[in-house]
Amino acid sequence: MKHKDIIIGLAITIALVVIDQLLKLWVISRFKEAGVVKAIPKIIDIQYVENSGAAFGIFSGRLWLFILITVLALAFFGFLAKDLNFKEHPFYSVGIVLIISGTVGNFIDRIFRGYVVDFIQFAFWQSFATFNFADMCIVCGVATMVISLLFGEVKLE
Repeated sequence: MKHKDIIIGLAITIALVVIDQLLKLWVISRFKEAGVVKAIPKIIDIQYVENSGAAFGIFSGRLWLFILITVLALAFFGFLAKDLNFKEHPFYSVGIVLIISGTVGNFIDRIFRGYVVDFIQFAFWQSFATFNFADMCIVCGVATMVISLLFGEVKLE
């Protein structure tokens, strides 16, 4: 890993965490009392949700568990970040950065609010979990890493 890759990864992570936190502050200030707002009719609704659990609200109210899991996840993905190389392994590197960014964004919520602010809801799929920008970073990061592994960009040793 080159210092340049560390700086790039850190800059992207900071930018994504800032975007996540600004979106959450915007949603809190504009939509906390609004109920469901049609953002893109029949596609995306905005609905303020305080999620004290994980996806779909599972393990709700177990803040200590999520803090422990998050610290372990950040340590693991921080260790994997030692192999960041945006030129030779772009999918792997972007995947790691996205996962770390999303994890940090939701970790900030858990530490300072005691819950995660979720607000994006599929209008056409009401039974799907309400989620946020940080969640999208994590999901896209995992998908990007899977692509990297499937196409042999980085080999597990």
